[in-house]
Amino acid sequence: MRVFLSCLVCRIVTFVLHKLGRGATSMPGKVTLKVKRNVLKDLSENTKVIVVTGTNGKTTSCRILEEGLKKAGKSYFINKSGANLITGVTASFIMNSTITGKCKKDYAIIECDENAFKEVSRYIHCDVILVTNVFRDQLDRYGEVTHTLNAIKESVKNLPNAIVCLDADCSLTYSMSKEIPNKIITFGVNVPFDKNAKAPEISDAKYCIFCKHEYDYTYHTYGHLGGFICPNCGYKRPQPDFAIESVEEMKNDHSVVVANLNGDRNIIRVNIGGAYNIYNAIGCAAALTAFGIDEKTVIDAIEHFNGAFGRMEHFKAGDNTVNLILVKNPAGFSQTMNFLKNIDDDFTLILSLNDNAADGRDISWIWDVDFAGIFEKANVKEIYVTGKRCYDMAVRIKYEGVGNREIKIIENEDYNKLVDIATSQGRDVYIVPTYTSMMAMRPVIAKRLGGKDFWE
Repeated sequence: MRVFLSCLVCRIVTFVLHKLGRGATSMPGKVTLKVKRNVLKDLSENTKVIVVTGTNGKTTSCRILEEGLKKAGKSYFINKSGANLITGVTASFIMNSTITGKCKKDYAIIECDENAFKEVSRYIHCDVILVTNVFRDQLDRYGEVTHTLNAIKESVKNLPNAIVCLDADCSLTYSMSKEIPNKIITFGVNVPFDKNAKAPEISDAKYCIFCKHEYDYTYHTYGHLGGFICPNCGYKRPQPDFAIESVEEMKNDHSVVVANLNGDRNIIRVNIGGAYNIYNAIGCAAALTAFGIDEKTVIDAIEHFNGAFGRMEHFKAGDNTVNLILVKNPAGFSQTMNFLKNIDDDFTLILSLNDNAADGRDISWIWDVDFAGIFEKANVKEIYVTGKRCYDMAVRIKYEGVGNREIKIIENEDYNKLVDIATSQGRDVYIVPTYTSMMAMRPVIAKRLGGKDFWE
């Protein structure tokens, strides 16, 4: 009876919120859990579930997984609205179940916040877990990387029968393999994206997690990812089961790679730009294979998926493109700057910084972002900053050095003005916002330039 009441309450709250024009990603689940705290256990019992967690890449990875299940002809659902706490996960299951709590889909793709996973893992049935990576996120929310790592590790221990896919290049993530009973599948990139890449000045994992000795590296991809080895205790990167063997081409809208998929070499076009999305692609290849999806379908999914809202999302503005790239922490922001540094065409750059709870109140992390080289390029024609902490961002990039360019301020989070500016440039525009800024500006951009509402 309480399962029935939970499903009924969730549907009513969702209906009302949608009528009010709101996304209804968390509130229905919050109310539902008051009725039956462990309802997720009943809802997920007969469904094949893959959980995606980690610091960066969760939402994009879910889109690749979704494309894989779609092309495989599977019946599935996904909590695609970024509803990745237990409230959102619960609501997603209920909205895809009958009123009596029987899931109407055979498969579920669940994006789960790395620190909410511990509670979710107490109730959910799970077949596959994809851990993308572990980086330093907002310090005032989650503390240091070891806190996040331990949260994921304890969550996985609650699901001993799930197959776990781990990033072999991440010394933090892969360390879990030594302490969990699960079957492990590894993925990684066997080569540097930039042959001239040096070790980052600031690393989230400079010292061995087991003996605290400084790591040596045979190569770096980005951040602390790469061919790590501890010369003291011998802990090192394994040879991944699923690996990128070479990167043939990297463009702003795609990459071409040679991938070894559990022994089979394939040339694959990753249907979105950015080095970090190559990691997302190979991680999803491992996870889809663990889910029983055949190799041809896996490749097809990587080559044809569409990016998630705000994640390398493109909007047409006449003959030009307005690009939206979400950033949440130093590693992701640095990689976005590196991506933009390799664009040859002229463009306008708009940076947007907020300090709401979901962004992290402490914005000192922007001083750890690697802007090296981006403002030395003549093709960065104009620079704007906006968001609640726009002046802090302006100071940060001024200290970096922007040449003779003026740093222009869009005050009061005026996103209609932002769109006016973006559409009048006569060139491509790259907007780089933090999370709550992206959530606030994207509906304005979508309304003006065309695009789905974020809950669709």
